[in-house]
Amino acid sequence: MPNFTKEEIELLKKYVTDPVGNVFAITNLEGIVGAIYARYSRAKGGFREVLLKEFIKEGMIDAERAADLIDRVLVAYGDDSVGELEGAHLSFENISMIATKEIEDRRIGGSPIEQSTRYVFYDQKDGQDHWRYYRDPKIMASPLAKQYQETMDFIFETYASLVEPLKEYYQKLKTIDEAEYDVLGAGDKQKLADLKTEADQKAFRITYNSDIRTKACDALRCLLPLSTLTNVGIFGNGRFFQNVLTQLYTSPLSEAQEIAEAAHRELNKVIPKYVKRAKRNDYLISCRQKMQVMALNLLSLTPPEEENERVVLMTNGEERIAEEVNTIVFDKNAIRPDQLRTLYQEERDNLTYALMLYEYCRHPLRQLLKIVRQLPPEQKIKIREAYIGDRSSRRDRPYRALESGYPYTFDLITDFGTYKDLERHRMTSQLRQAFSPLLGFTVPDDLAAAGFEEKALQCHDKVLALYQALQVDFPVEAAYATMHGHRVRWVLAFNEREAYHLLELRTTPQGHPQYRKVCQEMHRKIASQNAWRAEQMKFVDYNDYFWSRAESEARQRVKEKELDRLKSDKSTL
Repeated sequence: MPNFTKEEIELLKKYVTDPVGNVFAITNLEGIVGAIYARYSRAKGGFREVLLKEFIKEGMIDAERAADLIDRVLVAYGDDSVGELEGAHLSFENISMIATKEIEDRRIGGSPIEQSTRYVFYDQKDGQDHWRYYRDPKIMASPLAKQYQETMDFIFETYASLVEPLKEYYQKLKTIDEAEYDVLGAGDKQKLADLKTEADQKAFRITYNSDIRTKACDALRCLLPLSTLTNVGIFGNGRFFQNVLTQLYTSPLSEAQEIAEAAHRELNKVIPKYVKRAKRNDYLISCRQKMQVMALNLLSLTPPEEENERVVLMTNGEERIAEEVNTIVFDKNAIRPDQLRTLYQEERDNLTYALMLYEYCRHPLRQLLKIVRQLPPEQKIKIREAYIGDRSSRRDRPYRALESGYPYTFDLITDFGTYKDLERHRMTSQLRQAFSPLLGFTVPDDLAAAGFEEKALQCHDKVLALYQALQVDFPVEAAYATMHGHRVRWVLAFNEREAYHLLELRTTPQGHPQYRKVCQEMHRKIASQNAWRAEQMKFVDYNDYFWSRAESEARQRVKEKELDRLKSDKSTL
């Protein structure tokens, strides 16, 4: 136990939860905790001794000394790891849904939470009588401004006009008198007429209204464009935020660059030392430009094949390897281990090269793999050189095609809503192609059953026309003209352990119907390759739940009732 004086103990109480024990939390030291931890990793004493000796002067935090020590620590230890010891909460508000993906795509070190399209209706205008969508300055200064606004206004007007009719549709399917929920937590469901107290009846009505509301949100979100303004809150460490800022500065999207400047300014107020190196990454921009040219030269004359499957589980190239092995055996030459190893390595490399091209085209991964297999070795080298680029330091890191090699690599075509829900799984590797309406539009079954399919398709037609007009002069910004129901092609790869987490979590009853179907199909594909591995994922749920969140809403009422009881008990003490 440290031997502190009474005065030191009193001083430490401001900064640690226990000044004498061996386990304690840190308080009131935002901005310098990381430096203290890094410093005490090479000091004889513990955190509190380092704090007292090196960061406090005359009973107060020595700000000048602390700033100097932080700089010295970052130089001595390197801020890659030290940056993970300091963090901040940051809010991004009124940004487009495309911009949220630019932010959330940085996976490690940050925990985002986004305004949910499954609980919030976007049917209200702002204080200026505008629908809440992003108006890119470049588009608004162009001759396409009128078409852009008219299209977005049409979509939001359609969305808003369907909120009440769709809620009425669900209310007819399940009236409040017919509905049943376990709002008492007794293990069986009750109807409204069964409940005796006013509090329980109120809980039932809240559950019913939430049930109807969330069903309508789930169906209508297909109409929301990616230009929709939303909010994201993130807690992240310094290293995470430095990577986020660099990503935003480097993005071809002007909105992302503006967000980077604003976020950098605010983070400089709380963790300035840990984000000071965030800047535009010319290395990544150069790689991106080279790959765009490479993909254009290689694929411009080869149209994307129509992929019948929406969920494709890539193999390890066994078919091609078998062909090569059979050729060797047919020639009556026994295959050697080194030959087999070479074949496997070639197939691994081919997949990596296909993934390098993937982001820069609209082709299915299987088609790209076939194309790559036919390329001469010198062309594959050119792909590799363009993708990896000219690295001037270890911080010039190539992108995620080099993460290939997971046991499960899926090439998916899903609606954007499903993409953004599954994208949140940070233990996966992901690559996506550009957002657009070109792969088609998914009309939810409920929207069609309620008689609103034609209205949804009218939105699709208008957005598609806008996208095609924008693509000529604004190929990046054209992605704003995409809706949640439009399909995106993307790769999702993960290991065995993540398969348990992702597939079991995303098939629970309260999951969105679209991503439940996708995850169920991924599980089937895994089972087709290896039955016992899929069988062990025993909580993958294949049941169909029309009122998918009814019981979760009822459980929420039970929990709220228990909280009210505990609060009441405390007040009577």
